[in-house]
Amino acid sequence: MFRLPLLLLLTFWLTACGTSSVQDVVRQTFYVFGTAVHIEIVNTPKDKAMAAIHAIEVDFNHFNREWHAWEKGGLLSKVNDAIANNQSIVVPESVKAFIVKSQHLSKESDYLFDPGIGNLLKLWGFESEDWHGPPPPQDKINAWLKSRPSIANIHFDGDKLSSTNTNVKLDFGGNAKGLALDRAINTLKSAGIENAIVNIGGDMRIIGTKDGQAWRIGVQDPKNPKTVMGMVKLSGDESIVTSGTYERYFTWKGKTYAHILDPTTGYPEEHFLSVTVINKDATTADTASTALMVAGPKRWEKIAKQMGITKAYLVDDKGNKIITDAMKPYLTLMGNKAK
Repeated sequence: MFRLPLLLLLTFWLTACGTSSVQDVVRQTFYVFGTAVHIEIVNTPKDKAMAAIHAIEVDFNHFNREWHAWEKGGLLSKVNDAIANNQSIVVPESVKAFIVKSQHLSKESDYLFDPGIGNLLKLWGFESEDWHGPPPPQDKINAWLKSRPSIANIHFDGDKLSSTNTNVKLDFGGNAKGLALDRAINTLKSAGIENAIVNIGGDMRIIGTKDGQAWRIGVQDPKNPKTVMGMVKLSGDESIVTSGTYERYFTWKGKTYAHILDPTTGYPEEHFLSVTVINKDATTADTASTALMVAGPKRWEKIAKQMGITKAYLVDDKGNKIITDAMKPYLTLMGNKAK
């Protein structure tokens, strides 16, 4: 369901950096979504912080079971089975709200981000943790393109979900971590916690500050993950999310195929190595980072405008760096210049 986990803190695409003199710091790590989740809470009594972290861990484990597209038994698996059998299914209001939000974001992206392409992911072998090729035959890609399943085919009658296309298979691997980040921050806010960072495999949302200063986040080089290219400073209430071709890929006969697929061609995106987006809403940031990857150099500005994204940092396949004007005050590059 989710992106390839990065096993060491040093190799996270985005890693929290710096030290703090704050005495009341609570840090906790647990594993879910196939990756490490790091939570750091400051200026909060330990028992209060740990209770909130426990609530988040319980929620994340439940969320992972229910929203995993490929493991049987969860809610999303049942939804996909109902769609394949041309049946309707009753879903909770929270599930409906997320799907409707994803439909809205997908439309804003011109459906370059589309959670309805699960069967295309399966064709490429990216539904499992063992992707190795070969690429699917062209006739199978053509058949999928002819049916062109999309999240736009999903409809609701009250709490009943149905689809006008039985080839739709929902897979929210492109923005579910963003939703999880938003849920976690809502839990922290409800507990009265004002200063914290939640990091799911390198995608983060922060609130407040750390020791009265901005949270500092290192941005690593997609071509050399051990090299930090820059530093982002965030405070208040912001999320930062990166999509990249480094996350999941295979090489076949000398050509590399990444897991971020273009629904308009049926093939992997090849123009950008990574896209980093800052937005208050992590679900939107997660969705947009994927959409801009697919949009490529000719369309990314149009899609960003449609999605309301102003803060973005893009690295193309030649290593060129593009920083939007709104992103520049947040990001300090080390060494290399950007456009």
